[in-house]
Amino acid sequence: MRKKMHLAVAALLLLCLTGCAGYEPETTAAPPASIPTTQATTPKPVEVSPLAQEAFLDAESSSSVRECPVEIVMLHFTSAVMLDRDHPYDYDLVRGIFQENRLGIHYIIDRDGKIFCFVPESRAAWHAGRGSYQDEKYTNNMNQYSIGIELMAIGSEEDMSIYLTPEEYAAVAQEHKGFTAAQYDAVAALVADICSRREIPADRQHIIGHQSYNPAKNDPGELFDWGNFISILKEKQG
Repeated sequence: MRKKMHLAVAALLLLCLTGCAGYEPETTAAPPASIPTTQATTPKPVEVSPLAQEAFLDAESSSSVRECPVEIVMLHFTSAVMLDRDHPYDYDLVRGIFQENRLGIHYIIDRDGKIFCFVPESRAAWHAGRGSYQDEKYTNNMNQYSIGIELMAIGSEEDMSIYLTPEEYAAVAQEHKGFTAAQYDAVAALVADICSRREIPADRQHIIGHQSYNPAKNDPGELFDWGNFISILKEKQG
């Protein structure tokens, strides 16, 4: 999210078929005998996790059509600390950063563990930017292969050094720094759901931080406890 917040600073602070079917005689309603049984029984892919509340951003300014299979889950952190140090997790402020800077994310998790879906999984949200990771197909194209999750959080002083001076960071309430227990529980449940539905291995090779794709980034940062997250994730998987 380093790059996203940097864009937010630069821009603001120098920072969803309706069918109309009329009555037809019963004699014309019988379907052709050639229609395969699977056409009626194949379920529609889930675009939004049942754990999340829909809160879609404008599709054209936050994402593009997904053309590749989802293989990676990428974690980030975000906040509006540059706009309001006392209320860095104000939902409207955080949402506005995405809207005004043409950024996207599939899911965002607030401090209480509530999950919002900003971009449906069927679209490639603009969250990863440029970078590389293992297979060459991911190079500068991770948005197409990933689902992005933001956690509302403020990182360590080092993580936040591009946004805040040491004095400004010190002035941020301690309760605003790091991640909450509710967030760890929510992100583990969400990732478990995504990995189960999409048959993605729930391991550190397929669940990564932004920094694993672009070393210039640092989210979810050094305050994110990967060990705790993986432990809860395994519990969610049963």
